[in-house]
Amino acid sequence: MGRQPSLTARYVIAILATSAFMIWVAKDDTDRLVDVGIFWTLAITAGWLQMLLISRGVRASFRAEAWPGWALLLAQTFIGAVPLTFEVRWLMLTIVNPEGGLPPPWMSYLNVTVINLVFSLVQYTLVERWPILTVARPEEEVRAEQEQSDAANAIPTIGRLKRRPEGLNGRIQYMQMEDHYLRVHTDEGDGLTLYRMGDAAADLAETDGMQVHRSWWVARDAIRDVRRERHKKTLIAVDGTQIPVGRSFEKTLREEGWL
Repeated sequence: MGRQPSLTARYVIAILATSAFMIWVAKDDTDRLVDVGIFWTLAITAGWLQMLLISRGVRASFRAEAWPGWALLLAQTFIGAVPLTFEVRWLMLTIVNPEGGLPPPWMSYLNVTVINLVFSLVQYTLVERWPILTVARPEEEVRAEQEQSDAANAIPTIGRLKRRPEGLNGRIQYMQMEDHYLRVHTDEGDGLTLYRMGDAAADLAETDGMQVHRSWWVARDAIRDVRRERHKKTLIAVDGTQIPVGRSFEKTLREEGWL
């Protein structure tokens, strides 16, 4: 399996694709196509970048691990539509300046909310791949699973993480950082959680796995091969993913018999 596009790359693709789609929808308005194109490009870019910050704020404020994805999505949609409404109205007056004027603010808010909901769905399901239909499990249930894990075998189960992706179970194979998010890969799938690699590695300190790079953690039994190219070393996971080894981690890995 090859490396997947980073979270930043997926956002860029989504913004460009959405802007192109909205311009295509307005292609019949040939007299104002340039103005409409500039409006949608600025509105989509500014709006999506702003929603990225709002979504992170919502998840941090409401404790993402305690709420189902759909609840966070709705909160992001309605909260984010407030500033976006005023920004969209300002851009309309500044760039497009429609002859009939603007609709009432409440109508603009409803329109922005509908569009914002669509964008949020795309962001959650296609860009961040955040599960929105799975109901978050109670914290007590997660804690109980962690306590029942087999410490003697040092299995890196998903329940050991204090912050886990919603709906994800199984044994952790490896983890990788994607911007401010941690993508956790298990034998049952993968998912994102807002977590630092250092904290996740500390949660798994007693398991048979190690952090091998500032952006990667891997379980020992998930390694299929080790590739050595001059001074560069790469771990090959069982699914074919190539995991780089950081220079500062090589000594510890060699002492533990990984290299």
